[in-house]
This record gives sequence, structure tokens and C-alpha cells, in this order.
Amino acid sequence: MGKITESSKSQRQKQKLFSQAGMIAVKTAKNNNLPITYATGDKVIKEYTDGSTEVLAHIKPVLINIPKKFVIK
Repeated sequence: MGKITESSKSQRQKQKLFSQAGMIAVKTAKNNNLPITYATGDKVIKEYTDGSTEVLAHIKPVLINIPKKFVIK
């Protein structure tokens, strides 16, 4: 099994790498006629190679709105 190590790459570099890995994974799955599963809004969607979709679940949004300014009393 691969070893997990700490990286000195910046957060931006890591995000770019993760995005590229995700795009490669989706392309590979589609090339092998496998469905893609993803979350959008409040739904988990399975998209088949023929373009049809299936809603697998309804979820609560993960993002939390944090105010840019706040006061500590």
C-alpha cells in the first residue's frame, strides 16, 4: 500500500492537483462506460453513460456561510 506523506505544496497547488485528478477519474470512468456519481445542490446524482440520471439521495448542504466580519466580546 502507498505511503502518505506531508507535502510542502501550497494549498492552491494541491487544489489544482486534486481538480486534475478528478477530471481524469471522470474521463476514465466515462471511457469505460461507468456511471458518474456526484453531489449538486442538495442531491446526490448518478449519471449514466446514456445521459440519464438518477437521484440517489437528498442531503443537507455542506457549505456553511461564515461572516467576513465578526466581533469578539
